[in-house]
Amino acid sequence: MKNLLYKEFKLSVHPLTYFFMALMALVCLTPSLPAFVPLLYFAPCYTFLFIGMNKTTTTNDLFYTCNLPIRRKDVVTARICSTTALQIVELILVFPLLALSLFGFVFHMPEADMAKTLSSFVTIDITEGIYLAAVYLICFVVLDLIYLPWFYKTGKSIIANMLVSMIVVMAVGALLTIVPHYIPAFEEAIKVGGEHSNYFLQIGILIGAIGIWIGSKFLVRHLCVKNLVRLDF
Repeated sequence: MKNLLYKEFKLSVHPLTYFFMALMALVCLTPSLPAFVPLLYFAPCYTFLFIGMNKTTTTNDLFYTCNLPIRRKDVVTARICSTTALQIVELILVFPLLALSLFGFVFHMPEADMAKTLSSFVTIDITEGIYLAAVYLICFVVLDLIYLPWFYKTGKSIIANMLVSMIVVMAVGALLTIVPHYIPAFEEAIKVGGEHSNYFLQIGILIGAIGIWIGSKFLVRHLCVKNLVRLDF
């Protein structure tokens, strides 16, 4: 497994993946942009660039890897570990930049203009950071559950699996970020530092999301292994 992970990051991950991860994280600094948007840029970054274009069209990595003297389930496990690492890194990049963006609003904009800018989109922002982290994790779950098993069923990253996974993630993300604004008590409860903040609720939501995210890794691995074992190259 150590050698497989070494191969993933040294040979399989397209260099542009890292570049676009950093670039899309910087999108967080765009004034008035919904905090959920960077995730939509990151999703095709690690699906299409990392797993899709590089692994099939260019290097045919999956075919090569499965012909090595290793078990196919280990091939999947290494891929789950590498994509999980990319998700964690993206979260580490995004949230400090979102906080920096809010810092810029607070200290460099009149209060009235700041309120107008932050409310220009009906969606949650960094002031609901704990809840937003949970939203990101749930969207990662949805993306993995759709994209990865589909990829290992065909051995190819076709446009359809990326588009379907992206559309569903956009719908789930929009639902989770817009609905709180129509439940006033809940919206106040998920604000960090607000007068009516409920940190027990916020931490509970985040722990639940982390649990679902971790549990989904085992489910995704099971589905991917099942498909890859049946795949006849």
